[in-house]
Amino acid sequence: MFKPADKSELNQVSLTGLRGIVLLGLLIEAPRSLKEIREIFTDLNIFEPEHSDDILRIDINTLKASGCEITKANAKTGFKYRLLKHPFSLNILKDEIHVIKKAYKKIKDSSNIELILKYDELFKKLAEYIDDSEAKETLRGLSVLKTFDTEFIQDLIEDCRQNRTLRLSYRTPQAKDDSQKEVCAHRIVFQNDKIYLYGFDLIRKKSVVLNIKRIGAILARFSGSSKVEIEYTTVKFFLKNFGVTGIEENEVILENRDDGYIIEGRYYNDFLAAQRILSFGANCTVLEPQEFREKIIQKLINMRNVYNE
Repeated sequence: MFKPADKSELNQVSLTGLRGIVLLGLLIEAPRSLKEIREIFTDLNIFEPEHSDDILRIDINTLKASGCEITKANAKTGFKYRLLKHPFSLNILKDEIHVIKKAYKKIKDSSNIELILKYDELFKKLAEYIDDSEAKETLRGLSVLKTFDTEFIQDLIEDCRQNRTLRLSYRTPQAKDDSQKEVCAHRIVFQNDKIYLYGFDLIRKKSVVLNIKRIGAILARFSGSSKVEIEYTTVKFFLKNFGVTGIEENEVILENRDDGYIIEGRYYNDFLAAQRILSFGANCTVLEPQEFREKIIQKLINMRNVYNE
């Protein structure tokens, strides 16, 4: 947390001030006994071993005088000084939290999973330094990851970086029991407030998109993933009167027309391609490939039949 001081650059006044800052940091981190404070101060070269503990007690009283609320070190506290409150905490008003919430809502949908994790950590850190319990809980509740195991997400990101094969249990929406899969991990994607593992299913020999909340457990990890060739789904479609800013990074405009655009998209599998096409509603017409066009037509027929029943 702190590095040893160079006392040649410090006079007695600045040394006293430095001890106060370090002491505050130590007590914010955890309750400390006088012995622990002495040892840390000595290691940091801001306290001489022969000096009296009275100097440390003066430092503690100085923090109290500046507005810190510190318990006595007695049997009840395990003979440790505990910081209950200090005047240096953040004071974020409800209106300010509302502004943060609005900004987060606007930017999160265009953020990747790494950035979403950083926002989550930021909200947690801010909450640590706020005394107001209601504001603290509101800040913690802003993150879209509040119901996720962020350590599990970090592990999956590392699996993708290391190109590992995962043996995992997974429950589909239709199944009652978990099934086992062996998946070459490719990347973690944040989309529509959900998090997906993109990979290649070695058993079914096809690319898959798994909702990580449906992963029961990682049963085994294997380094050096099998070499697989992902067959992306490429779709050419006409998009009527749609803002160019709305296309994704995996989509390119091939042609501008007076009434719209010809766009080619490259998607991880048929499922994601169909999701994207259907999201445009009546503004989109699939041009090719013919096989995928027929799949979309059949999906639309099935949807109409459901509503006609």
